[in-house]
Amino acid sequence: MTINQVLAIATIKSRKNKIPNPNMDAEILLARILKCSREYLITHFDKNLNNQKIKLFEKYISRRVKGEPIAYITGHKEFYGLDFFVNKNVLVPRPETELMVDEVLKHVTHSTQHTTIIDIGTGSGCIIITLAKKLKELSSETSELSSFNFFATDISSKALYIAKKNAKSRGVNKNIKFLCGNLLEPILNNPKNLKHLNNPQNPIIITANLPYLTPAQIKNSPTIQKEPKLALTASNDGLKYYRELFNQINSINLSACPQITLYLEIDPSQKTNISKLIKQKFPQAKFQIKKDLRGHDRLVKIFI
Repeated sequence: MTINQVLAIATIKSRKNKIPNPNMDAEILLARILKCSREYLITHFDKNLNNQKIKLFEKYISRRVKGEPIAYITGHKEFYGLDFFVNKNVLVPRPETELMVDEVLKHVTHSTQHTTIIDIGTGSGCIIITLAKKLKELSSETSELSSFNFFATDISSKALYIAKKNAKSRGVNKNIKFLCGNLLEPILNNPKNLKHLNNPQNPIIITANLPYLTPAQIKNSPTIQKEPKLALTASNDGLKYYRELFNQINSINLSACPQITLYLEIDPSQKTNISKLIKQKFPQAKFQIKKDLRGHDRLVKIFI
């Protein structure tokens, strides 16, 4: 069978199972198997495939029609121009989360102060690894990021394994300290780590793309149901973990910190509730909510 024939069969099968973008999905999966570009498939549509590759492609398509994300099937997902390894133990990185990286880079690129960056619920590590990678490229130091301390926490040891693997592949594994535990607890409960939060000379940046979907939202999205629920759901209003994080931050001696800046990803429907929560937990804080490329309220930036 030729490339064109196997793609046609796969597209029909996916369409019957109401899989969105069946043509593109089939091309992505076949391109991964053949280790080529999607353009190659178009220009070599009449190339014959051997039975081994056809069987593997059929296996991939069978997984896809069951609703499994393409990233889990291929084991890879691009984020901010970088390739990340992913599996069922981590959330698939989303394009809208790139806004968070953009904003943090704007914040720190021209700063002369030593800064601590903490990524809470790091998952695949895409946020903290991208930040470390980009700042390393911008740094005048060729081998060290002397102006930054990088921390990443996750309650899942399996997720941290993936994050460490991604950090190593991007060449920043020696720059990031990965800690297992609930939100800020691995830092708050360790005096050696806590000193980075209590240094009046060091600004702190906390990034958090925590679970923020409600059970109803997950129920209405078959594809999302294939991703780890631990990384998705957070009570009826989706703000459970942000409340907990805010409480942990309030346990820090805030007067000893020159500034803490939080970057949080939310669902657009949570704009009003997150605003109320911020005013309740941090009455003196200033905050703003930025829209993603689709015009949806997505990123909360809080200055404490």
